[in-house]
Amino acid sequence: MPPLETKFPKFPDGDVMIVLSGGRVYRLHASILRHSSDLFACLLPEEHGATLSSKAKKDGATIRYRLDWVADDTEIGHFVHRDIEAASGVDLENGKVTKPAFLFFDNLFRALYNIALEINTENLATILRDCMGLIGTAEGYGAIAVVRESIDIALLRQGQVLFKSIATNPVAWINLSFRIQSPTIFKDALIHLVGQWMMLSDEKKELLSVDLLPIVERKFNEFQMVKQAREIRIVSHYPDSVQKDAGSNPGRNDYANDVYSWMGIALARHYVATQVTEKANKDAKDGGWAFYVRLSRGGETYLNQTQRANFHEFCPMSKKGQTVFDNHLNVIKEDIQKLVAPLLVNNTQLEIREGDRTIKHLLSLDVDKEDYPWATEGGIGVEAVCGGRGDMQMAEGSEGEKSD
Repeated sequence: MPPLETKFPKFPDGDVMIVLSGGRVYRLHASILRHSSDLFACLLPEEHGATLSSKAKKDGATIRYRLDWVADDTEIGHFVHRDIEAASGVDLENGKVTKPAFLFFDNLFRALYNIALEINTENLATILRDCMGLIGTAEGYGAIAVVRESIDIALLRQGQVLFKSIATNPVAWINLSFRIQSPTIFKDALIHLVGQWMMLSDEKKELLSVDLLPIVERKFNEFQMVKQAREIRIVSHYPDSVQKDAGSNPGRNDYANDVYSWMGIALARHYVATQVTEKANKDAKDGGWAFYVRLSRGGETYLNQTQRANFHEFCPMSKKGQTVFDNHLNVIKEDIQKLVAPLLVNNTQLEIREGDRTIKHLLSLDVDKEDYPWATEGGIGVEAVCGGRGDMQMAEGSEGEKSD
């Protein structure tokens, strides 16, 4: 059996003629259109189809419906019923720029038959234009459920180009992912959005879908609690070297031997407390990214030699003592590196090379399936669609018996 691609757009057994223009005619199946689109279910009721006589069937006639596309004040126009034998009454496209709506309908019909979409892949802008046009058309005709996967696949094929764009404009992408129910795009966009939340202007936040705002705010608050818990672990951390076994009955001398470690603990905690007081931590515009990165680098990134010299003005010691103190402080910094590491993992699909600092927000937010909003989102019902664009009058002669 020949593949569907070789029969599209004119299936020999198709019973619906759809005319977009004189040069763009489709011969499709009413059963598939009804099943996939709420609005086509309204336009193609069984009782309104032409009744084909036995002779007409024997002669190979299959068309029972005809729908002609008519432009209106919307981007996707609407369909009207025509007599099956009527002339097209629409212009050929010879030498004319193809109407965008025609391309959107062509991809909609392809999606209904699970045929690969024809998307202009010149760049992400052309891909978005074609996908957004198809989404709008599918939503207008109650067929969004059918095209979601096809659009998702077309977008994900762009790989890192897509994921870089999501990082740049997460609000637009999370809105789109909600419409096509794309888990991959939604997850990446949500992670970037929460990471940038305190950097976004009120005007930018207002562009977020009202359906998604509660989810973003909930995930932001959850992430703040995760960061707070991590900060508490850092300031309450005790290196193994200062911990004692109660069974060994440690005495004053045992603790006195750890004086340099305790001084290092005090200085490290003083630094963290200062950052928290100055709101350079989780409450910073970048969500604490710069602060956590400094802690993760350790070494001379913070509490460097100059800062330690200031400390020694209050707590002077010999050169040898300073060296011993520095060694104990470095042990504490290494422990802090491990404690802060979970906040700096990358849970997105965006590839970030070692040392690349173009992304200056946290990407470690955990997103679970329960965070996807479409699990409880209701679809568009047939009644709602038929009460709108699908409420069209039948043209005379469209439902009578076809003569033989």
